[in-house]
Amino acid sequence: MASWIVGCMLPSTTSIGRHLTLSVSLQSVILLSLLIICNQQICCGYEAEGGVQLRGGSTNNNSAYLRFVMLHLPPVLIVTRNSSNHITSLGGIAMSVLEWLSHTMNFRYEIIPDNIYSVENNAAGKGLMSYILEGRAEVILGGIVITASRFQKLNFPYPFVIGQFGLVIPKPSTEVDITAVWKPFQGQIWTFLVVSMGMTILCLYGISHCIKDYMTNKENKNELTHGKLFEDIGRAFQYVFGVILSQGLLAQGGTSRDQKLTIRFLAGAWCTACFVLVTAYSSVLISFVTSPNYKPMIQSLYDIPKNPKVKITVNRGWSPDLLFTNAEDGIFKYLGDQLRNEPDLRCSETEQCMERVRKGSSAYVQEYRTIKNYVGEDLKKTGHCDFTIAKELFFSFGAGLAISKQADVEYYNRGMLKAHEAGFVDLWFSRNMADASRCLNQRDVTSEKQRVTLGGLSGAFLALGFGYGLSILSFFGEFIFRRR
Repeated sequence: MASWIVGCMLPSTTSIGRHLTLSVSLQSVILLSLLIICNQQICCGYEAEGGVQLRGGSTNNNSAYLRFVMLHLPPVLIVTRNSSNHITSLGGIAMSVLEWLSHTMNFRYEIIPDNIYSVENNAAGKGLMSYILEGRAEVILGGIVITASRFQKLNFPYPFVIGQFGLVIPKPSTEVDITAVWKPFQGQIWTFLVVSMGMTILCLYGISHCIKDYMTNKENKNELTHGKLFEDIGRAFQYVFGVILSQGLLAQGGTSRDQKLTIRFLAGAWCTACFVLVTAYSSVLISFVTSPNYKPMIQSLYDIPKNPKVKITVNRGWSPDLLFTNAEDGIFKYLGDQLRNEPDLRCSETEQCMERVRKGSSAYVQEYRTIKNYVGEDLKKTGHCDFTIAKELFFSFGAGLAISKQADVEYYNRGMLKAHEAGFVDLWFSRNMADASRCLNQRDVTSEKQRVTLGGLSGAFLALGFGYGLSILSFFGEFIFRRR
């Protein structure tokens, strides 16, 4: 009886399942609502008719009030200004982060509209860091890379950009590859083929010679002269080359001794081997001839010392500039020496760096998703690919907001971790990134079908010319030999 009462008081497994289902459904509805709010309020940028709203955040008058100074760096922070240098629109991932934090952390904000492109102080004037150190602002808004020198003066919450540096290089153009005729086979296969041809020629001659000796009467055995011996080797040479060049020559041009089973067996083996080799060579050669031959200027940062003509270009005072100029050894020091020897390699605005790359022999260094967005924006603007990105990335880092040393960094960390856990950061990036996939995949740079051209067959014509030259030399050599 007691057990029955307890059983009635406890929820059944079916009831528990229904409660769990309702709980999961409620969580899904809440997450969907947050996504809708994100799409409408956070991800859209801040454009206003006739100007831009530089204040926002929580509507609670008792909430904290923070001043933000910004670093223009698409797609992290996109600042659009008119001819009079007034801000007309704000967008990018950083604005979505700002609106998210203002609601989750309950603060009001004001954006200082100053136009500064450097974090540290430089020859052009004070940088964004001075706003924090002098108390004119509380937060630097943008993708501020965490470095040792900056960490001594500023605090960095959990970053919303976790990436690596990449290199923007000019889009490689198609080149004529005169060595394509040799590329289907490796050097070992070509060596094996030459040795096999020589061995086959010697075997054909040797077997023919042995058969002749066996079938010839003893009294006629010594009639074989030097001229006839050269004739046998020449015929074997002609046959071996004729088969591999698909000239359809058969082992039947000699006397009856060439029709023996041994000769036919050796000739058949050579024909079978040549059929396999020629078929494989032809199929692979077509792919080399019809495929675009794109050779990028460099594949990685470590290729720059091998090509002295290539120079890097960086934004003055930004993280790559500091990384290279402060290095004491290795490839970073080599690049830092380039910047010290040629100060013009530093540019004040990103557009100047990209134009330098467009002219050739320069590589622009910046965070991968940032340069990927620049390449995509240029593709959208011009309709064709002038840039691509080197294959290998380098130097992993985190970037995000920068605050004063006195601020509570954990206060910001909680808000950023919630955004990462909910997947909002990835969503913001996907909404603000320009598509650059067409320029990054070298085989898809053009949508036109590749056709065989004379340029692609230049290697074959070169080999043909070499063969003609060798034939002419052989002809004159034989002519001179016979006249003697």
